[in-house]
Amino acid sequence: MKIREAIQQHFTRNKKFYIAAVLLAVLIVCANLLSLIPAWRNYYADHIYTVICDPVSHITNALPFPLGELLMYLAAVLVLLAAVFLLLLLFLRKKKGYVRFTGGYFKTIVLITLSVLLIYTVQWLTPYRSAVLGGVLPAERDYTLEEMRTLYLYVVEHINEACESVPRDADGHVIYDSKEVTEQKVSVAMNGIAGEFSRLKGYYPPIKAAWCSDVLDWMWIGGYTYPYTLEMTYNKYTGPLYFPSLYSHESSHHMGYYKEHEANFLSYLACANSDDPVLRYSAYFYVYNYVDDSYFWASKAAGAMDRYWEDAEAYPFLPQVWIDERESNDVATKLYQEDEHALEEYSDTAEEISEVGWETQSQILQEYDYDGVTLLMLQYYDGKLY
Repeated sequence: MKIREAIQQHFTRNKKFYIAAVLLAVLIVCANLLSLIPAWRNYYADHIYTVICDPVSHITNALPFPLGELLMYLAAVLVLLAAVFLLLLLFLRKKKGYVRFTGGYFKTIVLITLSVLLIYTVQWLTPYRSAVLGGVLPAERDYTLEEMRTLYLYVVEHINEACESVPRDADGHVIYDSKEVTEQKVSVAMNGIAGEFSRLKGYYPPIKAAWCSDVLDWMWIGGYTYPYTLEMTYNKYTGPLYFPSLYSHESSHHMGYYKEHEANFLSYLACANSDDPVLRYSAYFYVYNYVDDSYFWASKAAGAMDRYWEDAEAYPFLPQVWIDERESNDVATKLYQEDEHALEEYSDTAEEISEVGWETQSQILQEYDYDGVTLLMLQYYDGKLY
């Protein structure tokens, strides 16, 4: 009877905690189950997520620092403290005050974890599971090598065209806008294709420089969007030629297009359709490697590598394109060298972890990873480039 009474007393004392924990767990399960229903997840992504997005973005944008990144660090601290408190409990288990404190701490951790999982399910998993680009593109089909070749030549042609149209100074260097002006132009460009992809209509907050930019740089990560705070952050050691595409990529995530190939495609399409020549230059340059890689492997699979190398030789980039890329990379390198990097001795470790992470992500996401952008471009143009 004493054990039964002790259990009853325990549940009585912690009634509010158990009610809150069960409620959050039920909501997580329900949200996950709902996200498996195509009609719901598509409706949520197109009509509910966008309603939440704007007001939350205005609130977090008022903060001069990346709240999402700060919360990530705080979470790491809470986990470390949990380990410390557990260790101390071995020695202080007879101290009722400390036992109560530890119990309260871990109950708080449980509720925070459940809340994070609920927000993650609603703000990331549900829109991630929605139809690719809202299901507005033609159905996927088998594309011929000739269609792949046409897309490849289209991108090369437009890179060269954009290269010749961007503003340059007296020494021939590309004149880039400030970060703020670029963000404004990208925002206009994203809203400019909202007629086709309705979720893109709305407010785009400025992207914040990540405090851990050096770590992102070692891991080959350009930026990150926090679904909890709906903030966008970027690796501040980013070259100016890449920045418009990076910002538009993260902006696509911000608007609920969380699949990587969706964000790559929308980034490309928005900037490529912009009136600004620098945005167009960034768009075609950004997407070239994906299209080139797809054409290469398609040619190899078809036993047509001679044709691929002939095209690469017959339709080269203008020499100025490579100069512009080098100069943009030089800017990024200079930005990096001007800062102190206290953890630089761990850069090789970060790079090794990154390689495993990219490979794992590619296996998990499959056609939803970054490389899938070529498929979306083929679906979007669907013979219109001929």
